[in-house]
Amino acid sequence: MTQTAHPSPPHPNSEHTAQALLAPNLSPLSDQSLSTNYIIDHTHLIQSTDPDPISTLQTLIDTHPDHHWIITLAYDLAHTIEPTVPSTSSTFPHIIAQRCSPTSTNNNTNQEHWSITPNQLKLAPKSHYTRIVQTALDYIAAGDIYQVNLAHPITVPFQGDAYALATHLFKSTNPQMGSFTCFDSNQSRHAVISLSPETFLTYDAPTRTLTTIPMKGTSPASTNPNDLYHNPKDRAELNMIIDLMRNDLSRISIPSSVRVTNPRAVHTHHNSVHQATATIQSTLRDHLTLADILRATFPPGSITGAPKVRAMQIIHELEHQSTTPRAPYCGSTIALAPDGSFNSAVNIRTLHIQGTPTNTSPHAFESATLTYHTGAGIVADSNPEAEWNETLTKAQILKTTLDLPLPTPS
Repeated sequence: MTQTAHPSPPHPNSEHTAQALLAPNLSPLSDQSLSTNYIIDHTHLIQSTDPDPISTLQTLIDTHPDHHWIITLAYDLAHTIEPTVPSTSSTFPHIIAQRCSPTSTNNNTNQEHWSITPNQLKLAPKSHYTRIVQTALDYIAAGDIYQVNLAHPITVPFQGDAYALATHLFKSTNPQMGSFTCFDSNQSRHAVISLSPETFLTYDAPTRTLTTIPMKGTSPASTNPNDLYHNPKDRAELNMIIDLMRNDLSRISIPSSVRVTNPRAVHTHHNSVHQATATIQSTLRDHLTLADILRATFPPGSITGAPKVRAMQIIHELEHQSTTPRAPYCGSTIALAPDGSFNSAVNIRTLHIQGTPTNTSPHAFESATLTYHTGAGIVADSNPEAEWNETLTKAQILKTTLDLPLPTPS
């Protein structure tokens, strides 16, 4: 059985011009009348072999100060910031830095298609996930950590144009912090389609204001959002991450400028889930760069746990049993403007497509695997089966938009 999507608007100018998409909330452009389409002028791949990927990124930005950038950070970049966190076998580059130009035109009339094979969907066994959750609970009981985020992969075969799939998903879900980009590396093609609702960091250069909006606590959209707002487990989970993010921001901010401007709010995303967030702001110290900000804050605390370093070590231990590394999942996409302002997303609700490219389009695959990770935050009173169901709730977007035969949370 093969499912084929309706054609969607292709990339502009020519079929061989690479294009990226950004949701309006992710774009740092002040002129929101501009389209969220970007033409990629050049792609720089910063591989895991680079001794200091973040410094290399900063050098690129400093060398081209008048450019827009779309920057994709892999979760595995964490190892270069904190060497006590083991690296994985992922071949996904640590950083994809794409110089780009915003465009409001789309004059290509070709029609592109994509297809998936739903009956070849693979899902991690429930028994495996509940077992690693129980191991995490043992670590919490022993005092190693307070919280850890654990994920598992869902995979399905893919063919065709990833840009077409991205536009279909953008229209279906209207993501707040979504993005699409595509690049070639080591004879493979990669596409990253993020439908993220979560802000990692925003930075307003004129006022030097940093804002982070961590997200913790999930319930189905069919439930009463007040239940999530008042749930003591979810409230405690978010409070832990508020403390972590305050600590991260304090390392790069003017003393006493770090403040929680909204301790708790509940939002509904994709008409599928309610999620709780908090908002924390600070003022960046003088003479610090994007590299300094990333070294202090990456990866996002909401998808690691607390304390962050020990949580990442446990994530590696427990998730490394899977053959599918996180790669772009739980990393970040950054949209950087020439003045230094940027918006960035936590790459959750994110699809990673990897496979054999075609020569008909910079976004097309002859054959590939689509991977979607889904996870949950584990705290002391977590129930392994309930956490499994939360991961399924977060994955229902694949069922509603792509008709993938995922089990329904019980």
